[in-house]
Amino acid sequence: MNYKNFILALLFISQILMAQGKAGSLFLAINPGARASAMGEAQIGIANDVYSTYYNPAGLSNIKNTQASFMHTSYLPNLVDDMSYDFVAFGMPFKEDAALGGHFTYLNLGDQINTDDNGVNLGTFSSYMYALNLSYSKRIDQNSSWGFNGKYFYQELADLSNIDAATGSFAVDLGYFKSNAMNNPNLTIGAVLTNLGPGVSFDDGDSDPLPTKLGFGLGLAMLEGKGNLAFDLNYEVNDQAILTNFGFEYFLVENFAFRAGFMNDPSGELSYTTLGLGARLDPIGFDVSYVMGGSLDPHSDMVRFSFSGYF
Repeated sequence: MNYKNFILALLFISQILMAQGKAGSLFLAINPGARASAMGEAQIGIANDVYSTYYNPAGLSNIKNTQASFMHTSYLPNLVDDMSYDFVAFGMPFKEDAALGGHFTYLNLGDQINTDDNGVNLGTFSSYMYALNLSYSKRIDQNSSWGFNGKYFYQELADLSNIDAATGSFAVDLGYFKSNAMNNPNLTIGAVLTNLGPGVSFDDGDSDPLPTKLGFGLGLAMLEGKGNLAFDLNYEVNDQAILTNFGFEYFLVENFAFRAGFMNDPSGELSYTTLGLGARLDPIGFDVSYVMGGSLDPHSDMVRFSFSGYF
């Protein structure tokens, strides 16, 4: 299947799956990785490291060796002080034309206060969400590949005897990646359709659709291979919103990169600039990113740290 037919297929599937109402399970849409964050979260058309298990599983075929990475951040520090987000990923080549990988995501929502109808403090409880994802990618030909994610996720908002505030479900992602796009050896493109699955509900309430997203991405190598430019366009199917992501990285020396990016989400009235650095001293790498948003943006001042290993 060529890349034009694949993109048309993704468009058709997204129209079938479109549902009314606002999406739930939004923790599935928290973008991981300090490198990706520093580049404005634009990765669909680059997808050349282990974080492709999240951004575009088709890009997993681009890795040349076994990789593993861990990321941590204090999530929304301007909103609360006890939320954290952790992400662990791995990937490895499989046979000659395929790759396997996966990731585990954990969002700790912190401690909550439990009270009775009279406001009497009954103690505290913890809330959390996690997702376990397995990835597979296979080359179609020398320049293109497809990928698939299967994930199980679980959300526990409360652990109380009189409230069923926990739910689990599953979802899948589809991805496509092409290098040498339009016969340009410096141009890469990607397409994804993510979080396809049944809606979820708590305590027999109304079901909320998943944050299904249709995304397209471009990557352009430039400056004699020292720079990478990235652009993503994402359509949130159930919220009917369009997000744009821009990113750039420049290698000041061979293994040390400076990064910058911008993300705009008009539906949530969010836009912020990102900055970051990355260093690689084989067999390990380190990346850091910083989010600069408005004074009312809860994403402001978020710092992501990623540690990676190459084997």
